[in-house]
Amino acid sequence: MWDVLSADFDTSITGEQCVRNVIKNTSAGSIIVFHDSAKAMDRLRIALPKVLLHFTNLGYQFKAL
Repeated sequence: MWDVLSADFDTSITGEQCVRNVIKNTSAGSIIVFHDSAKAMDRLRIALPKVLLHFTNLGYQFKAL
């Protein structure tokens, strides 16, 4: 079950706000939800790379399932 909703679907926020939301609410073991949809794409393109870089710099690793 996920525990962090990125809010990338929310057209009233920016990609940077999405990044801050994810980083603020994520802890070890969290599952973060991003949406692969046209509605979310503008924020997803900004937020996902920055979130991955942030947590990679903290030593986390990401792998395809």
